[in-house]
Amino acid sequence: AFGALVQSAVACPAQCSCSGTTVDCEKRSLPSVPAGIPTDRQNLWLNGNQITKLEPGVFDSLTQLTFLSLHTNRLQTLPAGVFDKLSQLTLLALDENKLTALPNGVFDKLTQLTILGLRDNQLKTIPDGAFDRLTFLTQAFLLTNPWDCECRDIMYLRNWVADHTSIVMRWDGKAVNDPDSAKCAGTNTPVRAVT
Repeated sequence: AFGALVQSAVACPAQCSCSGTTVDCEKRSLPSVPAGIPTDRQNLWLNGNQITKLEPGVFDSLTQLTFLSLHTNRLQTLPAGVFDKLSQLTLLALDENKLTALPNGVFDKLTQLTILGLRDNQLKTIPDGAFDRLTFLTQAFLLTNPWDCECRDIMYLRNWVADHTSIVMRWDGKAVNDPDSAKCAGTNTPVRAVT
């Protein structure tokens, strides 16, 4: 058992700290996801860094993850399929990035997800069907994005919010139910009111 302890201590990326099921790489000025994250961990904190892009496959070996925090980085895009191997994930925090669009099907394999954070990005629309597999979702943070309600593409998000009013949240130190927190750019009309 001692050998295993030494092994897991060695396996932690130098920029991070590893304890129990958690790999904490929070606020380390990282420009990218560090290599060598132990594959048996459940919680990965990468928030508060300067990550500008995710390489395709970067999380593929981390199949045990249940909690992935990428909030407060500089992500502009996500590679297609980047979360596909994370079928155990229950929380995905992408808040406070610079995401302008989401790839089709990017959340399709995250069927256990309960919390999805997309607030404070540059998203104008959500791909058709993006949330359809997220049947266990209890909290979705969509606020502070420039939702383009002039474009017909908004109707998927409009209908989704209208059908899931109880899980659309804003953050006031804690999650607060607020289905009107997803607002149209320019007009501040709630997305769910678009006709």
